[in-house]
Amino acid sequence: MANELSPKSILPTVGQKVTQLLQQHSAYDMLPVSFRLVVLDSTLQLTSGLALLLQNGIDCAPIWDSDNNAYLGMLTVTDILTLIQHYYAEYSYSEAMAELGKVQLYAFRTLHRKIAARDPNILSLHPLRSLYEAAQILVEEDYHSLALVDADSFSNQDCVVSVLSLYRILRFIAVNFQEKQLLRVPLGKLGIGTYQGIATATMMTRVIEIIHVFVERSISVVPILDDQGKVVNVFEDSDIMNLAREDALGELDMPVYEALRRRPDDFGGVHTCRLTDTLLSVMDSLRKTHMHRLIVVDEAEHLVGIVSLSDILKAIIV
Repeated sequence: MANELSPKSILPTVGQKVTQLLQQHSAYDMLPVSFRLVVLDSTLQLTSGLALLLQNGIDCAPIWDSDNNAYLGMLTVTDILTLIQHYYAEYSYSEAMAELGKVQLYAFRTLHRKIAARDPNILSLHPLRSLYEAAQILVEEDYHSLALVDADSFSNQDCVVSVLSLYRILRFIAVNFQEKQLLRVPLGKLGIGTYQGIATATMMTRVIEIIHVFVERSISVVPILDDQGKVVNVFEDSDIMNLAREDALGELDMPVYEALRRRPDDFGGVHTCRLTDTLLSVMDSLRKTHMHRLIVVDEAEHLVGIVSLSDILKAIIV
């Protein structure tokens, strides 16, 4: 069937069928039988919030206003990077951590709005709303996750049920979409991904320079290239969290190669694809590797582009 459709008509066809699939399921259907949910009290200090993200190996957590029994928003790795960039420019590391230690999470949104061009993530959805609505919100707002918030049946007050991510939605589509022949089209023919103006770095680039790029461009990965323009590694926002785990945030002037040496032994490596790979294979790769994006390279490993979860969902959701 895919051979009967041109690349321009394949995506609308896929979009209609994906939309139907997501409309038939609620966000509640994404909840596993057993899971752990970390919720941060709004009276916690920002530094304590960061420590809890690190201890639990997560990149975001809902903030709970215990005085008003209400969901306030999400603390994310991106927020931490924004604060690091601001305070690193204004203070020494010890002074910056001292300043952050004075800020409680309930005041976090006000602080964030003062120093960032983008509002913090306060997205939420009732768990019985459709997966389609959740996907639309995330794609339109360009965030990776939202909180599922129910109302207590007795008090009618907020109750944070879970966190839903773009990754879990894409995984659901990859597993449950039945007409997979429609997805067997080369990535290059569909035009999904970013292929112009990609931020890159070298092994000698300072970590703080990459953090500036992360914050200014609202991205979470920068390919590391050698002198021939070949992809030799990537630097991700998770690498900043690794430095935080080692209490090395005071050393952000270090070159990238030094930071990459501090990665854990279980680092999964650089995941790439090519323009000749099908959309189906790209989705399967993202699902199996738990990655948020793949680096697109040519046969000689030169950088071509980046394809992310957001890119794919924007293309296949009507």
